[in-house]
Formats: sequence, C-alpha cells, structure tokens
Amino acid sequence: MPAGLTERDEMMFTGETPWHRQGVALDGPATAAEAIAAANLGWNVIQEPVYVRQSGVFRPVDDKLAITRQDTSEVFAIMGKGYEPLQNVQAFQFFDDVIARGEAVYHTAGSLFGGRRIWILAKLPEDITIGNSDKVEPYILLSNSHDGSKAVRMQTTPIRVVCWNTLNYAMSSGSQGFYGKHTRNILNKAEDARRELDLVHAYYQMFAKQADQLLNTKMTVIDVQRYLQEVYQFKADKPYAKQDHRRVKAYEGTLDLLGHPTNTFGGMAGSAWAAFNAVTYFVDHERAVRGSLEQRDDKRLDGSWFGTGAKLRQRAFDLLQV
Repeated sequence: MPAGLTERDEMMFTGETPWHRQGVALDGPATAAEAIAAANLGWNVIQEPVYVRQSGVFRPVDDKLAITRQDTSEVFAIMGKGYEPLQNVQAFQFFDDVIARGEAVYHTAGSLFGGRRIWILAKLPEDITIGNSDKVEPYILLSNSHDGSKAVRMQTTPIRVVCWNTLNYAMSSGSQGFYGKHTRNILNKAEDARRELDLVHAYYQMFAKQADQLLNTKMTVIDVQRYLQEVYQFKADKPYAKQDHRRVKAYEGTLDLLGHPTNTFGGMAGSAWAAFNAVTYFVDHERAVRGSLEQRDDKRLDGSWFGTGAKLRQRAFDLLQV
C-alpha cells in the first residue's frame, strides 16, 4: 500500500504525484472505469433500517435509515428517508455528463475518512502563467459525502505547479461552482451544473488578471507583517507577546516561507503575490494538523479544499484586494 494512505483511504493520479499524498499512478489520462478501479472506489453505500430497543424489544425507526458502506458494513450516518445516496460510479457519471466534452481529463480521484467523502479532480487544458514563469494549472473538483456532512459540490481549483499550492478563491460577482442536495433528482441536475460551470473560463481569466496585479504590487517588510497579522487575526488590543501562541506560530512560520525558493523566483520576491503564496504554502504543507499520520493526511486535504484552510486562504486573498 502506498505510504500515507490508510487501509481504505486510497487514490489514483496521472502525471506528477500530487502534493497531498501518494497514490496509484496511471500511465496516461484515465477513463472513469480506470479511475474508479485504481482509486478503490468501486464500492456502494446502501440504506438499511434503524432499530431502537424498547422494553427489551427492537422496534424500527420509521423515518430513519442507516447509510452503510456495503463492502465493510461500516455505518457512515443515520439519515432521514429523503436522503438519496449518490454512488461513486454515479458521481463519475455526473462528472462526465457535466464536463466530458474533450475539455478535461481525470487527474486524481480518491476517498477520505474511510470513504465518508470522495473526490474527483479533472484538469482543464489551458494553463495560466503569472508573470513570465509562474505556472498555474486549472482544475475542476467534484466532492461528495456519504455521511450527510456535505452536498454534492463542483468547484474550480487552480493549483500552482511550482509547489502544488491550492489557490482557489471566490469570485465576488458570481458563482464559483455547483451545489446539489442528496435527493432523487440529483442526477438530473447536470444541466444546472453545466450552466454554473460555464463561468469557469471567466473565473480563470479574472484569476489571472488579479494574480498579475498581486505580482506587480510591492510590499515592504512592515506591509507583509501587518498583512499576515490580519490574516491570522491577531488581537489589536494585545501586544505581540500576549497573542494566541498558535496564531503566532502560524504567523512566524509564514514569514519564514517568504524566503522559500517558490516565493522568490521570477522576480516575485517582495510582491503581494509572494506574500499570498507564503500563506497558501503554509496552509497546504506546514499548518499543524492533529491526529495520526493517516488522519493528518485526510484532515489536511479536507481542510485545504473544504474547511478552515480554504477559509484562511480566502481571507488572505481578500485582504489584498483594493
């Protein structure tokens, strides 16, 4: 089993190894069937009755069902009867129905937390270059949960190639993706998703423009210090020595990353783009995550794409907009 994977949390990838973990490498662009097989996503979830014990007798709970991973019998969640599981194979079918126009190829796919969450990442063909040399690759990410914690979601996810930092940010003037609840008609929502994702090209054009503006915006050492203290939400009424030690550690760790080779090449040193990428590098590679090695892998990826890491990155980007 590749290093960094739990017994059941597996993934596949094509091309270079992704930043977040190892996986099963495929030689070329994957078909849906190849991706499902390589990422060990060929299992289903089933809905089973729920019982409570009353006076020594087990009685069914009429309006609840247990969402269970069929191959392991692990119960992921107890949900109402209106909840409709989206099987992994159906998620790939939905993805194909939305974007399979020869414009995107499967890049990675896998599961988190024992299969409670799955993702599919597809690369779009037209890369973005910030300045003269900083390459960013455009992706679309589909995620789905089997425990009721998340809706079906498709979103844009730019990734900076030099260090595989995730750079996604929300367009202030429009949607960044598609969200769909787990209901019986979710598979009929492909046209809605396609309509939302028609904004993808506009999103990446705007992203490139704003990234270039950051590259051409110079920041002094004092500017960067003030910026990072805002990013990590230092308390204005407290001296440095009295700040939360976790925020101070993140702040100091990010300051150190300003000198990282990925933040100094191509004339970007001293720019707002370098400061922003120091934050994104910290979020994806350095930020402390609790738990065992396997749990940290899951939590870091989940947080970077969907949780506190994504929120931190968004705040870092927003603070640089004028």
